[in-house]
Amino acid sequence: MSRFQLDDLLDLATRVKGKRPGQVLGGKTLGMLFFQPSLRTRVSFEVGMQQLGGHCINLSSDDLYDLEPNEQAVMDGPAEEHVKDAARTLSRYVDALGIRAAARTSTWERDRQELLLRSYAEHSSVPVINLETVFEHPCQALADVLTMRENLITMQGRKLTLMWCNHPEPKSLGPTHSVLQLASLMGMDVTLAHPLGFEVDDEVLQRSRAAAEEAGGAGRVVNDMQAGGKGAEVIYARSWGCTKYWDDPERESIVKRSFQDWRVDRELMALTDDAMLMHPLPVRRNVAATDEVLDGDRSRIYDQAANRAHVQKALLMQLLK
Repeated sequence: MSRFQLDDLLDLATRVKGKRPGQVLGGKTLGMLFFQPSLRTRVSFEVGMQQLGGHCINLSSDDLYDLEPNEQAVMDGPAEEHVKDAARTLSRYVDALGIRAAARTSTWERDRQELLLRSYAEHSSVPVINLETVFEHPCQALADVLTMRENLITMQGRKLTLMWCNHPEPKSLGPTHSVLQLASLMGMDVTLAHPLGFEVDDEVLQRSRAAAEEAGGAGRVVNDMQAGGKGAEVIYARSWGCTKYWDDPERESIVKRSFQDWRVDRELMALTDDAMLMHPLPVRRNVAATDEVLDGDRSRIYDQAANRAHVQKALLMQLLK
């Protein structure tokens, strides 16, 4: 998205937020395919679509065939159907498709290509919405930026720290990558704080730095938790996986054992500039962040979740109205 497109979408979301449900998408149907569990994404899209007068069809992994995304594949393995056949068929039924395909399946170099999502987008004749991959989670980031804009008024030059936090399971880089890119596009001063070994994708990092510089912001990386917290106006807590050991979760788990102190607590928040706390949820309480800060008066985690519905209504209106 360009900065103009992002501002336009956020402005529309703000207007939609204060209005009663209507029928602007009456007769429209959104099909959503969830290859992994979902709570906020599924409910917020379904509520948003219904409030606009439309309808949702939700399919989980139990409803879906194993799919083959590669062209010219000899389909003698577990895949029952090619993505092109599923996409072309579903396009005859629905007005837009949402796809969540956020599982680790191979190496980072392969998973970062988002093959399943992009194959659907290539072969579908209706809009396809990314409901999260291991590489990006744009709908979450849109709600996060809206939340920051509501609280900070202006985002130019404001200090955001994306803080890596401990988690017992390997997590995707989707929310981190998307927030990093959109915050940079808005001209924020973004600090990426993580222990050594948990670097984000280099292409995303370089693209974000270029966008921040063009927008009058800045970007930096630190490998010290306290340095990341110092002076921040927003702490965005989120765990993400180690791309080096992407296909070896046991090795990643061993690496993380020495980083169990990477969590957001009162002491870290005291280093900030009265920062608000954000997290995309679900959150491992007292692992990624303590109850005290998650339930404190600077926490905005439920505002983020609520704003999912509003930005997604704006997105659906732009795509389908």
